[in-house]
Amino acid sequence: RFKDQIKQIIFDADDTLWENNIYYVQASNDFFDLIEESGFPREQVVQAFDELELKVVRERGYGSHNFVYILEELFRQFSARRKKRLNEKRFSGIIQRFTAHPVNKPNLFEQVIETLEYLKNRYHLYILTKGEFNEQEGKIIRAGVADLVQKYFILPEKNDRAYRKLIEENGWKPDETCMVGNSPKSDINPALRAGMYAVYIPYTDTWKLDDEPIEDENGKLLILERFSDLKKVF
Repeated sequence: RFKDQIKQIIFDADDTLWENNIYYVQASNDFFDLIEESGFPREQVVQAFDELELKVVRERGYGSHNFVYILEELFRQFSARRKKRLNEKRFSGIIQRFTAHPVNKPNLFEQVIETLEYLKNRYHLYILTKGEFNEQEGKIIRAGVADLVQKYFILPEKNDRAYRKLIEENGWKPDETCMVGNSPKSDINPALRAGMYAVYIPYTDTWKLDDEPIEDENGKLLILERFSDLKKVF
């Protein structure tokens, strides 16, 4: 059903090709532990984080720099309310561990390279990711996938308009295009609304701001357990 008409396959990057959000989750939990141990209720810390994260994403966009800004701003706020500096050394350790991940080689999911090599002989492959350009491009290059795709697109946001524009500017037909990703909000739903096919590969640590119910009204959705299963479908 899929492979007969598909000509191009577009892949999300973070949490589809490699692990990403797990580093944010670990840093967040370490931060919540630190502030909670300083005498603040954990739910209060989590709520403050959620509210600031939503605001920062809307105003400043995505990327590890903005995440660090959120933690630093909250650390400052909670320190001010305590009338004394919280454990600065421990906080610095949380930030250092987190900031090591964007500059390291991404931890690819199993058989990503082999699967892309298999597919590139049959289809035009692309990467579509959102975030800060240099950070995302660096991950694509260090992961060793840049040469396996014809082009990669790095956008500030992945929404309905972005998908329609991508299709128009590249002269693709939606019926011949398939999006592969882990995020219902950024990968699957906007692709389906644009008339494309979509392959959803759920990830246990998908970012909460990237999650929402999937809307498949035209039977163009396929759900796979792992990335390497693409070889069985295409």
